[in-house]
Amino acid sequence: MSSKQEVTGLLSLPPEIRDQIYTIILHPGNNRTFHPDEYNDYDYRDALALFRLNRQIYYEARDIFRTLNVFLRVETPWSEAEQHVNVIGHVPILMQGARASRFRGHSMQVTIETPEAGEHDSGTHHFVMLADDLPGFTKAWFYWNLSHPGLNKWLSLKLVLRDPYTPDWDEKHVRREVQRKLLLPFGDVKGLKHFSVTGDPKPQPKIAAELHALQALETAPPERCLAECMRLKNEGNELLQKGQYRAALDVYTRAWEAIHIVVKGRQRHVHAEAFFARELVDEPFAGKNGQLERMNLRLQLVANTCLAYLKLGDWHELQFWGMRTIQLMRQATGANDAPIAPEDEALLGFPSAPQVGKIYYRTARAFLELGDRSEARRLLRVAQVYLPHDQTVQKSLASLALKIG
Repeated sequence: MSSKQEVTGLLSLPPEIRDQIYTIILHPGNNRTFHPDEYNDYDYRDALALFRLNRQIYYEARDIFRTLNVFLRVETPWSEAEQHVNVIGHVPILMQGARASRFRGHSMQVTIETPEAGEHDSGTHHFVMLADDLPGFTKAWFYWNLSHPGLNKWLSLKLVLRDPYTPDWDEKHVRREVQRKLLLPFGDVKGLKHFSVTGDPKPQPKIAAELHALQALETAPPERCLAECMRLKNEGNELLQKGQYRAALDVYTRAWEAIHIVVKGRQRHVHAEAFFARELVDEPFAGKNGQLERMNLRLQLVANTCLAYLKLGDWHELQFWGMRTIQLMRQATGANDAPIAPEDEALLGFPSAPQVGKIYYRTARAFLELGDRSEARRLLRVAQVYLPHDQTVQKSLASLALKIG
């Protein structure tokens, strides 16, 4: 069939059917490309071929595209900002640099400044993103402020709504649902030195008030974060006991996030170290160190995650997550550089030492199943130091010793 016949066939359909077709083709979710560890990007090249078919289809498809794809442009004094947003926040950046600074199709301008610092030597940096990904951007900012307490009190944020498509001589308009989509995620950004939200059109007063109310909500203190992590950990443990291993892993991921550690595929982003570095005041943590309590929970979650993968027989994931923690432990003793005696590798004074022993044992099981008996034996010997009375560890080590002589 010729391209002319194809176009004619499309235009013979009712307008509402054509709109449905345009929506499927131009929806951002259908133009997203997925990469490992929950990174993603967009590629509209095939979809935008619609615009080249004929004038009528161009105008029809353009209106649908503009409705589905709402852009914002961010202006910041830091050259590393877009990398942080992309790598840590897993937020796709559509364009950056000079191309982004020239872009005029955005429905909101986001300007971040440091008023007290004056002009930055590196100048101003721009990047463009979709409103669909804005919650990831503001959440990354939320975590950045927790990791660097007091950061926001030095920053100024200006949000300016704009209608990029209506001619200057006509009344500007940004739909209510689009205003909510653009403005409310910034409720995560609190304690700024200066904050303003303006635009043409002006933000709807109720939405602006809702945004200010969200910003005024206090961040949950470390004690509440730790308590929520414990609750979710216990919920995951119950699912584990019922044999619902994948469901347990999903709940453990939420438990990690409760203490501001974000798991994306095999990436684990640890935020807010400084936020937890304090003496806790509320029960059941009163008088305890926030970092140590967080570390205890982290080790328990790793041990339980390893158990879930063991039950699933997913040896590669068990090996990966177990060794991630073990390598961190080995850094403290130098055991990453060369093998040392099991008694020296085991850090018995470490928080939740029995949980560490379980991690060693379960990771050893993965190495054994994957055919690396030498590393399995090394791990079991350290597990034996951590868990000297555990009969399962004893039997596994004895059995492995017999097999490899």
